[in-house]
Amino acid sequence: MESARDPHASVSKRVVAWLPEIDRILLVGMKHGAQGIREATNKVLALRAGLTRADCWKRLRSLKEAANSNCPAPRNWPSEVKELLREGYQQGGEKKRQAIKAVRDLYPGLPSNTPSRFARRQGWIPRTTQSPNRRPWTQREERKLWELAGYETAARIAERLGRSEGAVRFRLKSLGLSVKVKDGWSFRALQEMLHVGPAKLRRFIADGSLRVRDPRITAESLLALWESRTGSRETPPEFESLEIARAKLRKNTNRYSWGSAAKLLGVDVGKVREWIVEAKLKIVDGFITERAFQDLCKTRGSELNTVLLGKEVRDWLADGYSLPVTTDTVQLAVPGNQKHALVIRKCPGCRRPMRSNIFFRHIKNCKNTGSARESVLTALR
Repeated sequence: MESARDPHASVSKRVVAWLPEIDRILLVGMKHGAQGIREATNKVLALRAGLTRADCWKRLRSLKEAANSNCPAPRNWPSEVKELLREGYQQGGEKKRQAIKAVRDLYPGLPSNTPSRFARRQGWIPRTTQSPNRRPWTQREERKLWELAGYETAARIAERLGRSEGAVRFRLKSLGLSVKVKDGWSFRALQEMLHVGPAKLRRFIADGSLRVRDPRITAESLLALWESRTGSRETPPEFESLEIARAKLRKNTNRYSWGSAAKLLGVDVGKVREWIVEAKLKIVDGFITERAFQDLCKTRGSELNTVLLGKEVRDWLADGYSLPVTTDTVQLAVPGNQKHALVIRKCPGCRRPMRSNIFFRHIKNCKNTGSARESVLTALR
C-alpha cells in the first residue's frame, strides 16, 4: 500500500507548487509509456513529501494538455465543426461517438475531455447536479480508508462504512490508494509457517477465530456433498430456487453462505462447520490478511505449539503480532508424532534447508542432487 501523505491531514483541496525539475521527470516518463509513468511517479513521490499519486496524475494530464496546445481553442472552431458536435450531443448514442471521433480526427492530439467540456459550456448537455441522497465523504471515513486499504477488500470496506463498493473504489482511486490486498498469507503459506495441519486451520476458520477473504462455500463442493449424501446425479430442485433467491442479494450465485448451505442440505450450521473442518465443503478464498492473523495470535495463539516455530519466528510473532509466549509454553513437550518437525536437514544438491520428514520425499525427486542423492539414500537404508 502506497501512502504518500498523512491520512489524518485535511482532505480539502491543496495548492501544490510544481518545480520545473519535477515536471521534467514526469515528461520524460510520459515518453516511455505506462511503465515510464509509474517509475516517474514513484520518483516524484520519493522526492516530494506530501504528494499523492492522484496529484501526479492530475499534473500529468495538465502537462499533456499543455503539450497539445497547438490545437485551436473550441471557440475558434469552424461553424461546421460546432454544428456537427451539437447535433451529435443532441441525438446521443452512436451519433455522439461519431461526432467526437470526427472532431478528434480533424485535430490530432486534442485532449479527450475537450469536446464534452465545450458541449457542456454551450448547454448541449445538462450539468450534473449532486444527488440529494449522495452524502459527502467525512474526514473520519477517509481516515478509515487509509487504515483499511491494502488490508481489506473493497467490498469489506464498503460494508464497514455503509457505502457501495463502487463508491469505495472510486474514492480509493482518487486518493491514489490501491484496491488490492497485498499484505497477508495464503492458506498453505500460513500452514507451513505455523507448522500446523490444514484441519487445525480449517477449525479456526469454522469457529470464527480466523477470518479469511471469502469464507463462503463453493457451489462445486456443495453439489458434490449433496450428491454423496443422496446418491443422485441430478441437480437438486432446491438449487434452482436458491440460486434465484441468492441472485437478488449477490452478483455471483456460485458462492453460498453457511446458512444457505445448511438450508440446502437440510442440516444446522454446526454440521456445516464440521464439514468445513473435514474439507468436505470448501471455502471460496482462504487468503488471510495481516490483521486477521494478528487477531488469531491474540485470541488463539496459546493453542499453537511454539516449540515447533523456532526461536526466531517465535520472537518475531511475539513482538509483532502479540503471540502469547511464556516460560511454560516454551517448555511444552513435543508429541512423539511431531518431533520430526524439530529436525532441519539440508539437501546436498540444491542446498535447500527443510524441516521434518519432507526431506526424504524431496531427496528422491530433486534434480540437482545427482550422485549425492544415491549416497544419502544408501546411508538411509
